[in-house]
Amino acid sequence: MFPSRFVHADLADSRFGSHRVRRMGEFLLADDPLADAAVADLARRPAAEQEALVTQVLAGRRDGLPEPLAALEASLSHVPVWFDPARADRGGEVVLRHGLLSGLSLGFKSLVTGYCSPAGNKPLAFSARLTEDTTRRLGETSRFVEAVSLPGGMDRFGEGFATTVRVRLMHARVRLGLRRSPRWRTAEWGLPINQYDMAGTILLFSRELVDGLRQLGANVSEAEEADLFHLWRAVGAVMGVDPELLPTCRADADLVWELIEATQAPPDEDSRRLTNALIDSAKERGAPEAYVAFSRALTRHFVGPAKADALGLPGGAWSLAPTMVKTFIRPLEAAVRRVPGGRGAALKAGMLYWRRTVELGEGHLTTFPLPAVERFAT
Repeated sequence: MFPSRFVHADLADSRFGSHRVRRMGEFLLADDPLADAAVADLARRPAAEQEALVTQVLAGRRDGLPEPLAALEASLSHVPVWFDPARADRGGEVVLRHGLLSGLSLGFKSLVTGYCSPAGNKPLAFSARLTEDTTRRLGETSRFVEAVSLPGGMDRFGEGFATTVRVRLMHARVRLGLRRSPRWRTAEWGLPINQYDMAGTILLFSRELVDGLRQLGANVSEAEEADLFHLWRAVGAVMGVDPELLPTCRADADLVWELIEATQAPPDEDSRRLTNALIDSAKERGAPEAYVAFSRALTRHFVGPAKADALGLPGGAWSLAPTMVKTFIRPLEAAVRRVPGGRGAALKAGMLYWRRTVELGEGHLTTFPLPAVERFAT
C-alpha cells in the first residue's frame, strides 16, 4: 500500500507501465540506510565529537571510525567506473558560465517547482527555515550549487564532494527527527526526504535548471546538457540517491520526472507559502517592488499557468517581461560564442556572480551543520 500522496496511479499505469509506477511508489518508503545509520550513531555523541568524526570521514581516514561511519566512508571512497571528472567539470561550467541566468532558473524554476510537491515540501515546511530565514537558506543552496560546479568540485576530496556529503548527513538528521515527530504522517506523505523526493531534487538541479536556461534564451547544446546530467548523476550518487533513479541521459531524466509529475497532487498551502517567502525575500535585500513583480512574472513563465494559478501567481503587466528577456539573451549568447575569448569572459563573469550571490546570502559562512533532532519533536 503506497502513501496517499501517490495519486493517479491507474492513469500512470496506462502511460508508463504498471511495473514502473509500482516501483516509483516503493521509493516513497525508501530512505538512505548508510547515512541514516551514521547520523543515528552521531546523535548519541557530543557536538564536537560529531564534527570531528564527520571531518574524518571527509578526509578518508577510516581507522578508528565507528562502524556506521566507516561503512559510509567506504561507500564514498568507491568512485563509480562511469564517473568522468572532465565531463563533470564541463557540466559545472554550464551552470557557472550562465551566471545570473542560472541563478534565476535555479531560484524561480527549480526551487519553486520543488515547492509545488504538496508532500515533498513538508520537510521544508516543518523546518520553517525557508519562511523565517529565507535569505540565509538561499545562500546555503547557492553555496552548494557553486561548490559542486567548480572545477574539481566532485573529485573525492573536492569541496563540492564534501559539501554534498554534509548535505546528505543533514538530510538524514532531518529524516531522523521527523520520523520521531508525532506530527509526521507516513501513511500520507511517505518517509521524510525519501528516495522519490531525492530523485526529484536531483532533476530540479539538472533537468529543470537547463530547461529554465533555455526558457530564458540560453543556447545550451545537447552535449552541454549531457555533461550537466553527468555532474548531477555524480552528485546524486554521493547524496545517496538510488542508482535506479539517477538518469544517464535526457530520456532517462524525462521518464523519472514525468513519473513523478504524473503521481503527485497539485500545489497546496505550504507550496504557496514557500513560494511567496522565496519571492518576497528580495525585499529583505532591498530590492525594489518592480523586481519582485518581475520575479512573480518570471516564476509564472517558468512553471506554466496551471501551477502558477495554483500558487496564486497572477498574470499582469509584467507577463511579457520574460519574453523580452529571451529576445535579448538569444543574440547576446550567439555573440559570446562567436567572439574569441567570449566563453572564457562569460565564465569569469558568471563565477563572480555566483561568488557574490553566495556572499550576499552568507552562504560562505555555513558549515552545513547537523540540526538538532529535538527541534522536530514539537
